[in-house]
Amino acid sequence: MVETLIVTALIILITPLVLALYNDYLPKWFCHNLGWHLQPKKIGFDGASLQGVCPRCGQRVLQDSQGNWFSVENN
Repeated sequence: MVETLIVTALIILITPLVLALYNDYLPKWFCHNLGWHLQPKKIGFDGASLQGVCPRCGQRVLQDSQGNWFSVENN
């Protein structure tokens, strides 16, 4: 019983530290590895599609028919 409480307390204390360490790494990983880009602050329209720049990674992105943003540049 005591061991379970100690392990639970350690997990609760360590989780925010791990998240703080990876706070800068994970968002760019989402863009580069998964292709999950954020909606651009300024959105332009070129006559065919919405486009902009992902505020997280700085890549040029286009919006697909389902509303998701994808990179047009090669990594």
